[in-house]
Amino acid sequence: MSFQTSALVLAWVAIVLLALGLAGLLRQVQLLSRGRVGGADGPAATTAHTPRDLVGFRLPRQGPLAGLVDPVAHRTVLAFVSPGCPSCTQTLERLAATPDVAAGSVAVVAVSTGSCTPAETALAGTGRCVPRGRGLLEQLRVPATPYLVAVDADGTLVAAVLPDEDTDVPGWVRHSRGSLSVTEEPHRE
Repeated sequence: MSFQTSALVLAWVAIVLLALGLAGLLRQVQLLSRGRVGGADGPAATTAHTPRDLVGFRLPRQGPLAGLVDPVAHRTVLAFVSPGCPSCTQTLERLAATPDVAAGSVAVVAVSTGSCTPAETALAGTGRCVPRGRGLLEQLRVPATPYLVAVDADGTLVAAVLPDEDTDVPGWVRHSRGSLSVTEEPHRE
């Protein structure tokens, strides 16, 4: 076999391998864009949740999720955060300054993926924190941190938002009093 023939065969083999790799990559992108991720818990568990999927979900009455709802307050805001996340700290500080939270009609429960020290500092005594709550984030399929979920006294998720620096957190807390809603576009100040 000549050098040119060997190079041509090797080039075709490389092209076929690259095509197979690209096909596999495109398949993964297609699955992710449809909101499906791998899992062995059945179809319901493989669908990634969006805020719209979470609204209306009722937390179980037993287990770790049941302990998130404050039994005294009319509503509870669950703030899913991560230590070392500046936007998480800002969101918790804005929650702590919200009049409904300060008055005690809305309880704040921060669910941290790690330590609670940054969350407790940001909340300044206006809420409590659940440390190492990554399992809770995964159970609710929280897409990112910070993430806010309003829960009524019965444990039903009534509103959800992925806040950014322009989100009017006090306005969102006031808005979440009513019926089931989802904030796709954040409230602007």
